[in-house]
Amino acid sequence: MYDTVVSTDVVVSAKVDAQASFARTVWASCAYVQESSRRPAVLGPGGVFDAEAAEICAVAEVAAALSVSTRTVTEWLFLTRTAHPAVAEAFDAGRLAYAAFRTVCRSVAGVTNATEALLQRVIAAASKCTPGAVATAVDRILADFDAEWHRKARERAASERAASVRKLPRDQAELKIRGPAEQVAAMWRAIVTAARGVCATDPRPLSARLFDAAHAVVAGGADACECADQHCERRGSVARPANHAVIVLDAATAAGLAGEPGHLVGWGPVPADTARRIAEDATWQAIITAARERPPIGCECRCPEHDPEDTPEPPLPGAAREVRRTRRMPAGWIPVSGRVDSVRARAVREKTEYLRTLPPSALDRAVDNPDGHGGFAVPPAGALTYRPSEAVASLGTALYSTCVHPGCAVPSEDCDLDHVVPFDHTDPRRGGWTVAANLQPLCRRHHGLKTRGQWHYRKLRNGIVHIRDSHGNDYLTAPGE
Repeated sequence: MYDTVVSTDVVVSAKVDAQASFARTVWASCAYVQESSRRPAVLGPGGVFDAEAAEICAVAEVAAALSVSTRTVTEWLFLTRTAHPAVAEAFDAGRLAYAAFRTVCRSVAGVTNATEALLQRVIAAASKCTPGAVATAVDRILADFDAEWHRKARERAASERAASVRKLPRDQAELKIRGPAEQVAAMWRAIVTAARGVCATDPRPLSARLFDAAHAVVAGGADACECADQHCERRGSVARPANHAVIVLDAATAAGLAGEPGHLVGWGPVPADTARRIAEDATWQAIITAARERPPIGCECRCPEHDPEDTPEPPLPGAAREVRRTRRMPAGWIPVSGRVDSVRARAVREKTEYLRTLPPSALDRAVDNPDGHGGFAVPPAGALTYRPSEAVASLGTALYSTCVHPGCAVPSEDCDLDHVVPFDHTDPRRGGWTVAANLQPLCRRHHGLKTRGQWHYRKLRNGIVHIRDSHGNDYLTAPGE
């Protein structure tokens, strides 16, 4: 135990040391296998040395010594033999955790003309991500390098559909399914819908209800309520939910004129061409974001007669916009081809990286609409009501795929839509308003951190969220991350 105050720098240093130590284990294991495979200790038929048999024997020895599977050691061998020198050096130095090292190796293997500068960008991004976010971060960088990267990567991954089962202790088992995001998201949506088909007094915990719902959906049955009410209408069969997915994309991308990523509800961002393909036979509903023009800089009025040089930038995404929904419309044709690179997302990422170089005082000055009114002078419809409308909520969850807290992977659809500047229930005009620019998805755990004042969250320009912890460390989350 520590009897002194430990700073986050000490924690980070310990993490790097641990990662470097594990890297030494991997390298030493691979060196042992490589050396053993050269010794003529294993003879095949006729007394001839068999290098492959010698390697298999050495892999089994390492696996037994370290209490890992032979598959794990074989993976170590493959990665260390194929890793780019710059990536191997970062892993050896402890800058990359093993999971990140593995993901980076697999990703850059498909880039034949990778430059040293590109690899360093990839390594730097991977070293700052949680394990599950590494692939997405690397794909963003490689897509900047090659506009067709997303398409190429998906074509390679198209055959990686799989389902597996693993036995667990105490007569349990684990079922894993991997495949195209839209299909998995549709399955999960069906399971969640089935789990919500029971009444509020059902005694089962959420995890048990989800399992029972999954079993019912897969087996073709229906999940039944287990509440104590003998007259509950849901104790019997519950209608099996429809298997469908929901995709959100902007009009220009749907028309093939832009390449902004779509948002697969329950999953997160998907490349433009995938979003267009999913939406080919969709039932449409438009979410209209009508921009409210901001006055020119230095002007108190809203007159249009100003020199163009004095006119500010156009309203930013989610800022000073009234949001409303249209009626649902039948399926219609949309282009299946068009731009796949995202100009807007790349610009936001570049601004985010620039903001990370600034001191805390500069970040404080970059707060957009500190009053929480989203750039409005007059509250739009629904702004003074605490619960956001369906249209505003849809836009808020589409802008951010997960909880905005750094490293949190809870989908935005499962989060609370938090008012960045708190809503004033006694005088709604005085507090933060219920508009898209003043809303952010926070999971229940991290919402509690904000409510208790332990962490602080603020909106900067371009929808970038600035987070500051209790020690004064700053983090940034951009839309689409």
